[in-house]
Amino acid sequence: MIGLQYLKYTYNLSDEQLVERWLENPYWQYFCGEVYFQTTLPLHYTSLGKWRTRIGADNLKLILEETVRIALDKKFVSETDLARVVVDTTVQEKNITFPTDAKLLSHAINKLSKFALHHKIKLCQTK
Repeated sequence: MIGLQYLKYTYNLSDEQLVERWLENPYWQYFCGEVYFQTTLPLHYTSLGKWRTRIGADNLKLILEETVRIALDKKFVSETDLARVVVDTTVQEKNITFPTDAKLLSHAINKLSKFALHHKIKLCQTK
């Protein structure tokens, strides 16, 4: 469960995406403790949310802290590796709206109307 949780946050996946990708990735399976390649899902994706609720945010934080401590003890990372954090903000939500058919049609009508006015094209109304 902890290995799955780590992969979920590392690759920014939903629980459903996570178990699907785990199924097709032997490296992820090995990372999570499997010895042989598995051909069935490790669990139903809703089990991850239930586990997170049961374990709680404080215990998840303790797991992360212990992971970092072990990595330092085993010299997988050094204190200087952890001294600075690089944050990639390209995935942060932006205050934008996505084009819908109605917006695109309205935008096209406005542009065509301005084009017609500029070129003195008479527009007529239909009923």
